[in-house]
Amino acid sequence: MDFEFKIEPKEQYNFIHFGGDLIEANQTNDLLAQVDEHINESRINFIIDLHSIEYMNSTGLNILINILTKSRNAGGETVIANIPEKVKQLMIITKLNTVFTVADTVQEAIDLLKKEESWL
Repeated sequence: MDFEFKIEPKEQYNFIHFGGDLIEANQTNDLLAQVDEHINESRINFIIDLHSIEYMNSTGLNILINILTKSRNAGGETVIANIPEKVKQLMIITKLNTVFTVADTVQEAIDLLKKEESWL
């Protein structure tokens, strides 16, 4: 299945929905360009919903790291939600679960971002 994404700007964050197979870097050129646009508009917080990801390899993990880095460099945060079990195992093996802020649900991710903002 082809990779697809949708970015929905919300009041305090950008909601990104991933779907399909994320296995090639060229699948994400538009995604990264749109992330840059949002950051340039001072929309620096992201929630990435992985619920519909069917397969992700190291390229997919690199894209997540790229978004996280862009967000944090701008003073924001990225929270990953609804991680499928296969991807969760990949994140544990690579120890990326200790780098990312991870939430079981989108609502939990929203709550984590609100809590993060109160610390600033």
